[in-house]
Amino acid sequence: MTKFSPAQKIGDIVTTFPKAADVFKEYKIDFCCGGDRPLSKALVEQGLDEKEVINKLESLYQELSATSKGDIAWTRENLSKFIDHIILTHHTYLQAELPRISELTTKILRAHRANHPELTKVH
Repeated sequence: MTKFSPAQKIGDIVTTFPKAADVFKEYKIDFCCGGDRPLSKALVEQGLDEKEVINKLESLYQELSATSKGDIAWTRENLSKFIDHIILTHHTYLQAELPRISELTTKILRAHRANHPELTKVH
């Protein structure tokens, strides 16, 4: 049974299967501003092979389904469970990683600021 079809809207695919964003990035398919259009339209516009992209989505979905509990359907969960997930998963990760990233960006800024003043904005 296939989960994805070319008739589905790109944004809906990413909403129901967030890892699809990785496939869309690989093929340079806009899932943000262009997410309201059917996948088939993007594939035709970019000259991409429909079967290849759908197979890639299906394979990734099957692979992740086999190795995890699967994606939670956040559109059907209550808001507090969604908020808890964001805080416990993403905020915890950021609290751990941002100091390290800050240290690295400071190091890069010090080494390359003279030739790349735009790094000040990144920092």
